[in-house]
Amino acid sequence: MLPLRPCPACGTPLEPLRAGAVLLLDDGYRFLCDAACRTRFHRGERAHESSRPGAEVLPLLRPGSDAPRKKSPLAGLALIPRRDEAHVPGRVHLEEASSTATGRLFARPALAAVPAPWVGLGAAAVGATLGIFGGNPALAALSTVATLVAAAAALKRSFAARRETGLFAWVLGPAGAALAAVGALAGAFASREAWLPLIGAAVAAGAMVARAWLDAWARRPVEEVVAALLAPLPLRVHLPVDDDGALPSLAVAREVDVDRVRTGEDVLALEGEVLAVDGVVKAGEAMALLHPGARAPVKRVVGDPMLAGARIVEGAVRLLATRVGRDRGLVRPGRFGSGSEREAAPIARLAELATRWGGVLAIAFALGGLLLAGGAGFAAQVSAAAAVLLAAPLLAVRRAAEAPLIAAAAIAGARGIVFQSARALDRAGRVTYAALCGHGTITDGKPEVVEMHTLDGGPADPLIGLAAAAESAVEPHAIGRAILRFAESRGVPRENVRRATHLPGRGVTAVAPSGDAMVIGSRQLLLDEGVSVAVADADAARAETRGRTAIFVSLGGHVRAVISLEDELRLGSRAAVQRLMDLGIEVVLLSGDHRGTIETLAKGLGIDHIKAELVPEERGAEVKRLRESGGAVAAVGRPQHDDAALAAADVPVVLGAAGGPAGERAIALVTEDVRDAAAALWIARAARHAAYRDAAFATIGGLALVGLGAAGLVAPGVIALAAIALDAWALPAGARLIRRVALRLPERA
Repeated sequence: MLPLRPCPACGTPLEPLRAGAVLLLDDGYRFLCDAACRTRFHRGERAHESSRPGAEVLPLLRPGSDAPRKKSPLAGLALIPRRDEAHVPGRVHLEEASSTATGRLFARPALAAVPAPWVGLGAAAVGATLGIFGGNPALAALSTVATLVAAAAALKRSFAARRETGLFAWVLGPAGAALAAVGALAGAFASREAWLPLIGAAVAAGAMVARAWLDAWARRPVEEVVAALLAPLPLRVHLPVDDDGALPSLAVAREVDVDRVRTGEDVLALEGEVLAVDGVVKAGEAMALLHPGARAPVKRVVGDPMLAGARIVEGAVRLLATRVGRDRGLVRPGRFGSGSEREAAPIARLAELATRWGGVLAIAFALGGLLLAGGAGFAAQVSAAAAVLLAAPLLAVRRAAEAPLIAAAAIAGARGIVFQSARALDRAGRVTYAALCGHGTITDGKPEVVEMHTLDGGPADPLIGLAAAAESAVEPHAIGRAILRFAESRGVPRENVRRATHLPGRGVTAVAPSGDAMVIGSRQLLLDEGVSVAVADADAARAETRGRTAIFVSLGGHVRAVISLEDELRLGSRAAVQRLMDLGIEVVLLSGDHRGTIETLAKGLGIDHIKAELVPEERGAEVKRLRESGGAVAAVGRPQHDDAALAAADVPVVLGAAGGPAGERAIALVTEDVRDAAAALWIARAARHAAYRDAAFATIGGLALVGLGAAGLVAPGVIALAAIALDAWALPAGARLIRRVALRLPERA
């Protein structure tokens, strides 16, 4: 019988052989009670946290302070005891909740339910009922008062959205209903047959109340998605007191508000904590859930980027903050709808201009309605002006243009996809070409030597030793590491070489101990160095037809061996290419490998267009040529390896760079999964299409209603009902996109 071990999630002692669930992590096995404990473990819950006392809010510890200190149970952090703090003011729709993992305050979504508009609708119903008896001046006046109350209720209900939508979008509709009521009352005093305009004015006021409620209801799903991104982000963060870059377990820290953290400062993240800022690991290592939708922890070591919102499951890290405050990747989506932002999408800017100047035009049209209906009396004039104000589609246009962009950015953020700005999202929605860099993008980027064939039949080990020595003397790269691993696996000692030079994308040249010139690399490199490769063509072609990379080894001006390397296709590459093709995007594969290798690889992926034997700079030139052919070009690749292609693209998509400096591109991914790159372009295309389509529909429909109202052809009540029907389509644009993404892009385990 094996000794009992505590379940890491709940602490219950259990025998490893009887564990209901087992996880294999980089540092060993974890034995858990059952699937429920496994789920809790993935969420970051730990047994040592369940017995901790209530949450602590730790005040700032200044270096040199004489305050008494105590040791944190999480790491060697010197912290001063808890002190009660006042509630932080100014946080709207947020509640303070403690984290059992860290004892810090977290922002949790506490969105209030959208209350039913009974007061406004009730007042409108009373106005309509009294309007039936509009022949009685007293009842007509009471009907008007009830309608005005309903219009005021509409204004009050939509007051919170006034700052977002602007003054005109907030006030025009209710003002139109009030104006219709005044016109109807004037008609009631002039004629005892004016009961219908009174009812119409009340209906218009009720429609404006319904519009305000519908707007709040339609915004709710988008607000929930954005709030879910912000909810895990802590309000306080640990900063190390020392400046020596020590590991988190050895550091002394002070706790401050996250708003006080600046770019370039060091931040500590301990086991069970959520990262407060974007950054790059400076010391330590940890297993972490890298984004809000992540289900499996991934190891992070020195040099790896991490996104705010990542949860440390095991270990601890010290990060260099790269983005803080409003610039954090998961905080950006909330302002993607603002046309006033420097990097706003064109459709958002147009919508903001429509809101700003459309109100002026609506008032001008209303005055035109007064003039056009001048021969029909004062009541008809006012009715025409009111109809124009009721029909003005300002709110519908603004919401239809903005909501899909916000929803798309928030949904993408939850999946580990970060758009740099709303403008970048808009550009990504226009992509017509996608240039996929080969190694490390559609393949794992970890080639392995599978075969080495010597041409003269001699022993391979001396050549392997020379090749490994040359590769070890230059800057590390994927093929060089593969050759070094191959030499180590065979126990071959490295020779001493001189003047080793790495030519990116081509290979390595050096001088052997014998004084002979060595060349290890591609066909083109050997030809450039004056070495004939004809004798090795058959061996190289055999490897290339299998999709392998052939590396030639030359010594003394003659090819001596051919090394075959195989780089496995990345999981999901075929699905990613198919999704891009389904979008109508033409996929081009760029690689430094020989054409035979790339043709075999492309055939398996269904890609028709390839560009082979390209060094990194030439890949950038190919992307520029694609741009010159028309249409927006996206390049998908890794930072540093594919910088030339990424820099030349309209929409660079960077794998595994979100949170770090290299992630400040149009699209940055937390993972290196190329399916996320395809998903990012799909989300951007869907959001852009929805924004332009729904905004155009609202604009055209609204202008048609404005024209009918200004001409006095349609009564205000009918105009209001038609406008609310238009709103019923335009306002939930963001909610529809959320549902569409959920159906078309299911989350992966």
